[in-house]
Amino acid sequence: MALNVGQDFKQRWLQVPEAVRQAFLDDLGRIRDLLNPTGDVQQWLAADQIAQQASEQKIETAYAHLKAELIEQARIRRQLNLEKSLETKRAAQAAYAEALQQDELQHFSQQTTTLLQLRSQLDQEIEAYTARYQQNPEHPSIDYSRPHRLAITDEQILSELESVRIRLELEAETLIEQSVEAFRAKLQAAAQEEIAYILQNSKFSD
Repeated sequence: MALNVGQDFKQRWLQVPEAVRQAFLDDLGRIRDLLNPTGDVQQWLAADQIAQQASEQKIETAYAHLKAELIEQARIRRQLNLEKSLETKRAAQAAYAEALQQDELQHFSQQTTTLLQLRSQLDQEIEAYTARYQQNPEHPSIDYSRPHRLAITDEQILSELESVRIRLELEAETLIEQSVEAFRAKLQAAAQEEIAYILQNSKFSD
């Protein structure tokens, strides 16, 4: 008599747990014992009933273990996918922060160069004004036909130019501080966004 086990029996047989395959083999062994003409059928039926209960328990336990194993594998895959996603996001944020930092450094360098040029130009103007306002001669010629004008001393001119220079330097320092504060705010916002993403996509929020 030919035994019809259906299509893809080998693949299906290898996919079931080892305990289930052993239970099926035990069942076939009992059937073989039943075909023995010298065996006691009533005794076989009693023993088979007990064996069937034990076999069903083994099969149920084996599939429960298989289900738990599959669930654990799925959990591990989800965890790995989450870690990979977080790693990709961290890399993207790191690249963004690096690009942002480079942009801020370039902007800061340009501002520094501009301020240095402005300071150099201011120094040149101070020197030019100083050269123009030299000390008056000891015996100046006075034109009494014109109204007398209020004289401006060199010290007053230099003091005014120094005030302008200090004011420009303070404005430059203010611009630099504003650029640094803006850069720090952008980095803090990027860090908060990463923390929120991690909490949202992990079990920490539970």
